[in-house]
Amino acid sequence: MSETTDIPAPTGFIQTHRWSILLALLVALILLDGFEDRVHWADTAGLWGLSLLFLGVVGATGRNTVLRFVIGVPVLIWIALIVLNEFAGVRVDGSLAILAGILLFGSMLTSFWQLIGPVHSEYERLSSGVFGYLLMAMLWGVIYWRIEAVHPGSFNLPGDVGDERAPFVYFSMITMTTVGYGEMTPAASLPRVLTGLQAIVGTMFVAIFIGRIVGRLK
Repeated sequence: MSETTDIPAPTGFIQTHRWSILLALLVALILLDGFEDRVHWADTAGLWGLSLLFLGVVGATGRNTVLRFVIGVPVLIWIALIVLNEFAGVRVDGSLAILAGILLFGSMLTSFWQLIGPVHSEYERLSSGVFGYLLMAMLWGVIYWRIEAVHPGSFNLPGDVGDERAPFVYFSMITMTTVGYGEMTPAASLPRVLTGLQAIVGTMFVAIFIGRIVGRLK
């Protein structure tokens, strides 16, 4: 895989490998979600980990001041809500979920820009694409999780699934990859439409992503 000369290469390890680092952090957070029902601090660690992730995306916007402001303000609100939740005892679960969805969507769009915008390295373009793909899965998982929380019974769930977020992120992943093991299924109209839409978007993204990478390597 060759280096590009679209833009000058940044200096410093973090700047040079920022999307690879963000991808590694995102994978760690997804894995941490799997311990949410076993480790009492996993949820808190996940919230602060997401804060680092969002801050990293703000830094990855480069010199785009407008984009940095658009993403940076919600990130500051997110951190303030976490502080209220963790240290002041204020329950803001609903607000955090909504803001998480907004920030995941914004971060996903920022990473997708790397597929068509100038980059200093094709490795970073690849990392940003995978990062955006996993963010898409997490975003849909959060949406499914909140739908079930607001309207219980929207999904047919196994007996061991409680109010954790991880099973819905898992369901989102197998839906987006069109695997569909069948132990979780949508039971209402809205989640059925969303799962169908996600399967289409996920398939299209893979095709576009592979085509874009192959095209850049020619």
